[in-house]
Amino acid sequence: MNDLVSYLLAQAQYRPVATARFVAGEIWRRSRLRLSGSLEEDLPSFSTYRLRSRFRAFYPAGAMESAEFGSRFLRAAEVTLERAEQIHRHEFDIFGERVTCGPQIDWHADWKSGHHWPLGRAGELRTAGAAPGSDVKRPWELARFHHLLTLGKAFLLTQDARHAAELAAQVRHWIAENPFPRGIHWAMPMEAAIRAVNWIAASAFFAQNGALEDAFWQEFLRALFLHGRFVYAHREWNPVARGNHYLACVVGLLHLGAFFHDQEEAQGWWKFARRELAREMATQVREDGVAHEGSSGYHVFLTELFLTGALLLARMDACQGDSEETADLKVAATGAVNALQAPEAWAQLSESCGKQFAARLEKMFEFMAALTAGRECAPILGDSDDGRLLPVCGVPLCGTDAAAHLLSVGRALLGRADWPMTRHTCEEVWWRLGHAPEERRASEAPPQCAAFAPSGYYFFASPRMRGSIRCGPLGVNGWSNHAHCDQLSVEFAWEGHPVVVDPGTYLYSGDGAGRNLFRSTRYHNTVVVAGKEQNRFWPGLVFRIVDDTRSLVRKWEVNGQRVEFLGEHVGYKRLPLRVRVQRRVVLERERLLVSDVVRGRGGRAGTPVEWFFHLAPGIEPVRLTSMRSRADDVLAPAPEAEGLLLRAAWRIGPVMLLAFALAGAGRLEAHVERGWVSPRYGQRVEAAVLRFRCVGKLPLQAAFVFRAAEECGANENPQR
Repeated sequence: MNDLVSYLLAQAQYRPVATARFVAGEIWRRSRLRLSGSLEEDLPSFSTYRLRSRFRAFYPAGAMESAEFGSRFLRAAEVTLERAEQIHRHEFDIFGERVTCGPQIDWHADWKSGHHWPLGRAGELRTAGAAPGSDVKRPWELARFHHLLTLGKAFLLTQDARHAAELAAQVRHWIAENPFPRGIHWAMPMEAAIRAVNWIAASAFFAQNGALEDAFWQEFLRALFLHGRFVYAHREWNPVARGNHYLACVVGLLHLGAFFHDQEEAQGWWKFARRELAREMATQVREDGVAHEGSSGYHVFLTELFLTGALLLARMDACQGDSEETADLKVAATGAVNALQAPEAWAQLSESCGKQFAARLEKMFEFMAALTAGRECAPILGDSDDGRLLPVCGVPLCGTDAAAHLLSVGRALLGRADWPMTRHTCEEVWWRLGHAPEERRASEAPPQCAAFAPSGYYFFASPRMRGSIRCGPLGVNGWSNHAHCDQLSVEFAWEGHPVVVDPGTYLYSGDGAGRNLFRSTRYHNTVVVAGKEQNRFWPGLVFRIVDDTRSLVRKWEVNGQRVEFLGEHVGYKRLPLRVRVQRRVVLERERLLVSDVVRGRGGRAGTPVEWFFHLAPGIEPVRLTSMRSRADDVLAPAPEAEGLLLRAAWRIGPVMLLAFALAGAGRLEAHVERGWVSPRYGQRVEAAVLRFRCVGKLPLQAAFVFRAAEECGANENPQR
C-alpha cells in the first residue's frame, strides 16, 4: 500500500465524506491541468496607451514621486541602486542566498542540485523529487520576478534607461524560454498568478516614460493576458482543502481583471475574484483572525494576499461611476483612493470589501502583533517558505521580518499605535499607503497575554518573558498542508531574545529526510511517547499529516501576574498503550512551569517517554550541581509539586532550567544533543537540544521550571 492510499484511509476514519470530496476535487483539478487546451489562441489586441495609463492604479498617489522617495528613504534608495546593479549582473538574492545565473538565465535549473527540468508538457512534469536534492521552489522563486520591483524603483530614482532595457530583456527571455503550456513555470497556477502581479507592479514604474518600446508592450501584454486565462482555467480549488494557493490565484485574477478591465473576458475574472476574495476570508481565516493553515509563516503570507487585494478593490471602487476615460485619467493623475490617509483609507476598504471582511483582516493583524510583541524576531510556528506576493522593499524577507513589515502597514492603516513597530518598516507603508509614518515607539504597549482559542495559539507574557503554547486544530479542515507535530509545544524568549525555540521548516521536497525531521514530534518542545509521532505522516507526502492529537484546552486563565494553561491531546491513544498526554504551563513571578502527566496502560517493561527542548543557536547548556531547590519552592501552589524530586539543573543562556520527576518513576536521564534550527527556508544552523528520558510504568510525571539565571545560589555551581 503506497503512502497516498494509507494517508487517505487514515483520513477517512475521521472524515469519510470530506475525504471523498477531497479526492474528487484533486482528480478534477489535476486532470484539467493535464488536458490544458490552447489558451494562447485568439488573444485580443491591446491599446498600449490605454493600458499603460492604468498602471498607476496599483500604487498610492505620491509613492511614485522619485524626489520624495529618495529624500525620505536615503538608505533604502542606496540599497535599491546597489541591488539593481546586481540584477543587471544576474545576481539574485533567493532564500537568503546570493545566486549568480550567468549571462543567460536558465529558468528551468535548480542551481544548487544542478538538476534541469525538461521543457515537457507542464501537467506531466514531475516537480517534487525530480532528482536527489532538487527543489523546484528555487527556479519558481526566481520566476516570480520579485527582483523587477527593484529595477522599477531604481528607474524611478535615476531615469536610467538601462533598467528598462534589463526588465524588457528578462521578460522577453522568459517568454521565449517558456512557451505555453510547457515547462515547470506552467505547472503551478499560483506561481503564474504571483508572477503576473509582479510583472504589473514592476512595469508600472516604466509605463509613463516611453522607456519601453511598443513592440515590447504588445508582447508583454499578450503574455500577461495568457497568464490570466491560465490562472482562471486552472485555479487551485478544492471543495474541502483550499489554502494559500487558491487565494493567490484569486488575488492574481483580481489584479489582471483590474488591469484588462476593458476586455469582457477579464471583466469575468474581476467579478469572480472579487466575490471569491470575500468568501475565502470567511473560509481560510477563523473567527479569531488566524489563517487556517496551522502556520505562522503562511498566516503572514495570507495577510499580505488579503491586504493587497483589498487595497486594490478600494482603489478601483473610488473610480466607480466615472466614465472609462475619466476613471483612467483620475487613476493616472491622483491614484484615487490612494491619496487618502488613515482612517479614511480603512473606511474605504471596509466599504469595498464589507465590514465582516475588514473586521477579520484587523484580527489577522492582531495575531501578527501577538507574534512579534516583546521579541527581536517572531517565532516560526509550523511551516514557513518565506513566500511573499509583493516584496516592495526589495529582497523578499524571511517570514519573521515580513511579519514586522506588514504589521507596520496595519498599524498605520488602523491607527493602532499600541502594536509593535520595528525599525526600517516605514518603506513598506510608503508603497502600500502612500505616506511614511513617524517611527515612534513610545506609545507601544508592553506585551500582553493573548489567546486565539479556535486556532490553538496561546501567548503568555511577563516583563521579561514572552512565549507561546500550541494546542488546537492542525489546520485546513483537518488536511493540514503546513502544520507540524507541535501540539503542546512551548517556546519563549527572555528579554526579547529567543531561548527555547521552534526549529522551523528547512526544506520541502529538496530534502525529504530533513523535511520529515523538522515537522516531527521530536523537533518540537513537547513529549514523545514510545518513540512515535503524535500525529501520523508519511515520508513521501511532504504536505500531509493526520490530526490524531485532537487537542483540547482545559484551562486558560490570566489572573494579574499569573498565567495558567492546561491542555491535552490523545495522539497516542491509537497505540496499544492508549496514552493521553496532559501539559500544564504556568507563568508567575518570571518563573515558567511546564508540567506533564503521561497516562495510559503502561505495560510490564515500562514505557519510554522523552521531553525535548530546542535551544536558540548560540546557547549551550551547562549542567549545574549541588542544587538545593525543592519542588515545593518552585512549583507551589501547583498540584504537581507533591512527590516530585529535583533530577537535573541546567543553565541555558539567560535562564536556568530545573527538571523534576516523581520519586518512584525511574531515572530521568538528561542528554545534550546536536540539532538544527532553520531561521528561514533552505537554511539551517546547528543548535543544542536538551533531551530528557524516563522509562517506567504509566502514569509518568515530570516538571520543568525556567527561571532567571541570576537566581542561582552559591551552591548551584556549573559542572566542569
